[in-house]
Amino acid sequence: MTKRILALVLALAAAASGAFAQKAEWLSKQPMPVSKEKVAFKIFVPQRPEIEDITRNWFTSWYEAKTNVHVDWQLAPNETSALRQKLNLVIAAGDLPDAFLMANIDANLETRYGVDEGLFLPLNELIDKHMPNLKAYLAKNPGVRGMMTAIDGKIYGLPNVNECYHCGLSQKMWINKAWLDKLGLKAPTTTEEFYQVLKAFKEKDPNGNGKRDEIALMGCTDSWQSYVDSFLMCSFVLDTGMQYSFGNTEVRMYYDAKTGKVMSIYDRPEYKEGLKYLRRLYAEGLIYSGSFTQKQDQFKQIIAAEPGVVGAFPNGASVVVLDPVAQSALYRQYVALAPLKGPAGLRQSPYYYDGVAGINRLVISKSCKDPVALVKWADAMYSHEIQQYRAWGELGKSWRWAAAGEKGLDGKDAIWANLVPYSADPQSLNWQQLGIEFQSAENRFGQATKQGVDLYSAEGLETMLMKATKELYEPYAGKSQLIVPKALRFSTAEADEIQTLLVELNRYAVDRKMAYVMGGADIDKEWASYVKKLNDLGLQKFLAIQQKAYDRQFGKK
Repeated sequence: MTKRILALVLALAAAASGAFAQKAEWLSKQPMPVSKEKVAFKIFVPQRPEIEDITRNWFTSWYEAKTNVHVDWQLAPNETSALRQKLNLVIAAGDLPDAFLMANIDANLETRYGVDEGLFLPLNELIDKHMPNLKAYLAKNPGVRGMMTAIDGKIYGLPNVNECYHCGLSQKMWINKAWLDKLGLKAPTTTEEFYQVLKAFKEKDPNGNGKRDEIALMGCTDSWQSYVDSFLMCSFVLDTGMQYSFGNTEVRMYYDAKTGKVMSIYDRPEYKEGLKYLRRLYAEGLIYSGSFTQKQDQFKQIIAAEPGVVGAFPNGASVVVLDPVAQSALYRQYVALAPLKGPAGLRQSPYYYDGVAGINRLVISKSCKDPVALVKWADAMYSHEIQQYRAWGELGKSWRWAAAGEKGLDGKDAIWANLVPYSADPQSLNWQQLGIEFQSAENRFGQATKQGVDLYSAEGLETMLMKATKELYEPYAGKSQLIVPKALRFSTAEADEIQTLLVELNRYAVDRKMAYVMGGADIDKEWASYVKKLNDLGLQKFLAIQQKAYDRQFGKK
């Protein structure tokens, strides 16, 4: 055997050994089956549209055989308001199921039914004694336990983990590179340069049709990170956009790491300067007038027009509004734009740092007769091994372990590869979005991908988003102005007071923002009276409640 062949064999063996070691780390720590005797639980769950029939699903049968746990599914509507209504009716009737899965039990319902009424079972001891997979994850991510903890110090729900790297820095702007190239412009790096680029888009016919039909900048109100003002406002003060919503109201706030205070952006002088910048853009026709009212469907109709009329738009991913296959030419025109440096030198991107996508994915009721078996059944889903079966289906048919030499999205050794394309159509292979999701960064990056893939094809989507996030947004992740965790818990009295305050605060703040941006009022003349009115409506009281909740949940113990 020549030295070259020997070196190759050793290299392949080392790669295989590394992949095997990674695979071994993915295996579940939860012993199977979780019960010697067959046990059955009644679980309340929404009827997910991607599941044909949960009782005839391949994963349902496989997991029952694996765990020795049978589930009698109590199906509920999937639509949010109908699901909430069904949940309340079931609880009011008093005939509680053993558990609620994906029942949209938010922090307020957790306080009401768990803390106040004692209908939900505390899980702290069960997690520590019987959930080795979740316990290992919490040990590596200590901040998550705080997000799970209710105001009485107890944990009532198991989390949904989704460490989507590009989602963590999802406030992105997409700019038409084809237009930049045609006009001989570079990607803007400051708010002033961005203004000049938008002005060129508006005035110099970059789509080449001889018409003044170009829309320089456009957003909408109901897509992912699609508010037209939030990305730009971050060049002045941290605007987390759609992060905090309470029913039909919202508040824009951040945590100041230097002072340890929860702040609202509404009364900050930096916010005033940001509104004046937005006013400048709007007054010159650089922001589409419908951006503050239109929905995603309207947005998609406009951006689809040939030969292309939109210069830039905010969104968590361009694929949300443009199909990389059906609208390939338009999709390829847009590239991610890094955060812009503001007049005071601020350049930042909100870092949505918690990987917890749902604080109460599974909640166990006080009626459950065997909570140990049930948490063991749930705990297995906090392993990458079981997640592959849950999310994709049968090994060898829907997915496989990676072969030696295959690389993941991050360029390291891959761990798994899918064998069937993802589809949201109803199917019976797996659970997809149903159940407890445990999508860690290792899981996402460990998916095998073809090297040299076209980033602006459908196949290159995840690689493109990861690359853009790594190179353009991670360097500007907020350091001193930080996101307030969504998982703040409030007492029933606090929650009621927040909602009362928010109605008027939100109405006034949004009304004045529109007036200042669209030109119905002079922000310099009104600023003092505007801030006074915010405080009269209870802004400081609202922030005091937020501060109390933050310190109670995340302060030094």
